[in-house]
This record gives sequence, C-alpha cells and structure tokens, in this order.
Amino acid sequence: MQVIQSPVTGSENVSLYDEFPTASIIEKYKELNIDVSHYFNGINTISLFTCNDTGYRFYHPFNIFGDEQFYEQLQTNLSTYYSENRWEHIFSKKFINEYDKVLEVGAGAGFFLYGLNQMGCNTIGLELNKKAIEAAKKRDVNILNELIEDHAIHNLEKYDVVCSFQVLEHISDIKGFIEECLKTLKPAGKLIIGVPFNNPYIYRFDKWHTLNLPPHHAGLWNREAFEKLQPVFNIKLTNIAIEPLREYKEWYLIQKKHFLKTKPMVGRMMNWAPRVIYKGLLRLFSGMIDGRNIVVVFEKSSPNNS
Repeated sequence: MQVIQSPVTGSENVSLYDEFPTASIIEKYKELNIDVSHYFNGINTISLFTCNDTGYRFYHPFNIFGDEQFYEQLQTNLSTYYSENRWEHIFSKKFINEYDKVLEVGAGAGFFLYGLNQMGCNTIGLELNKKAIEAAKKRDVNILNELIEDHAIHNLEKYDVVCSFQVLEHISDIKGFIEECLKTLKPAGKLIIGVPFNNPYIYRFDKWHTLNLPPHHAGLWNREAFEKLQPVFNIKLTNIAIEPLREYKEWYLIQKKHFLKTKPMVGRMMNWAPRVIYKGLLRLFSGMIDGRNIVVVFEKSSPNNS
C-alpha cells in the first residue's frame, strides 16, 4: 500500500477527502483550449487528501502539475492571467516600508515589484515563465530565472520581506518551499503569502472550478491551514485578510446552480431575480461575503525567540 505524506509536515496523518476522474479534468481544460491529457498519462483518478495536522488539502499524485509550457498557454489564452492592481498587491504594500529589501517568489510580469520600486524599495523577483520575465524587463524590474532553493544558497537572511502571490497553490512541496523562503529572510522579517481562498464560492459549491484543479493547482488553502503553519515553521501569524467579493455574477451563478440541485425552490427564486437587483445587493453586502483571495503575513522568529 502506498504511503501518502503531508506536503506541509511530512506526516502520514492524512485522510482521503475526494476523488476526480482525470477524463473529466481533461474535458474541463478543453473549454480553455488547453490540452492537459499528457500530464495524466496512465492515471485515471486524482485524489484530494487532507493534512489532518493543518487542514490543508492537496492533490495526489505529486507529478501531475503544470510546467513552463502550461503556464505560457494560460498566459496566451487568458489575457487577465497576469493582471495589474490585484487586491492582494494593494493590501500587502501596507506591510512594506521604504528602502526595504524585498524578494518576490513567482514575480510574474513584475507588476507588484514595479509598484514597490516606485516606493523606493530594493527589489528582486524570481520567475520561471520566460515570457513573463521579458514583460517585466520592459518595466525595468529585476527578475531572475531562478528557483527559490538556488537563490537561497547565496542570499541567506538578506531580505526584510519575502512575498509570494498566487504561487503556493501551485507548489507540491510546501514544506521545502516555505523553508527556503525563510532562509532568505532576516530575523523578524515578514513573509507575505497570497493565494486563492477556498471558501464556498470557489470550492465547496464548485469543486470542478477548472483552474482550481490539477495541473494548475496542487492544493487548496483556507484560514485554518495558514494558522496551523505557525508551529510547523516557528513563525508568527501577524495579519490575515480575505478579499471582499468582487465577481458578483460568477458568485451568483455558482450559488444558483448549487441551490437548483439542493433546494430547487430557492434556486428558482434566484433564477427569476433580475440581474440589476442581485448585482446591487451583492455590491452592497460584498464586504460581508468572502471573495477570491486570502493574504497572510508571518513574522520570522529571531534567534532569541526560537
């Protein structure tokens, strides 16, 4: 029998949560004009496990996730894949000071670092997508085609802030990734992470949300999982925030589809509601509805506190 270990703790304290036929995943990605069949050669079913120590959910096996070609296809097919003025970027700038040395792991086209450069920060980005690096160079953003484990070797405790947005959900080795990020961070420095928040909007009512599945995503994050990282990595969670709802129509359609199956009367009432009414109500109460992303800010323990 195959032993499954948590990618966060390395523990075998995991449990099976769900399963996904790969044929269905392949069909979902075809809707985005992307062929992912070769990532699942010889694999009929993808499993979703829960790390019982943290609550983090991860897909298995670990060899089914996207490569550089996959992300270039996404960038080509989805014009908003690397977007400016993201909520998590705006929120995270509040925790970064002028003249801070900042490393962004998975810097994409350099939008976030460009904004930090305007603040007077000293920035470096790491990125594996060569098209994104070329786009960043046009903004005079310094981005290296380098893995965090290679960068950490020569940059121990160099940065005041290490940040990563829309990256951790793609990583299968969570433990290794976070440990390498922390190596580059000064004692008492900040580790800022932003990922999709798997609340009912994205996952519970829509488990077939295409980009939440392999080969795109390796795992699913929630508030509890981040809170329980603290003892694993000897870090302190100092701030956590969830993006307010912004995608009104998408949220409403997912809820309506769910209720048509589970509570048909409620679903039919939602179906009859004019768009102008539900959109107005959602805009009014959006601050009370969890949206797409979550950002957490950790502080690295100093030697005296470890």
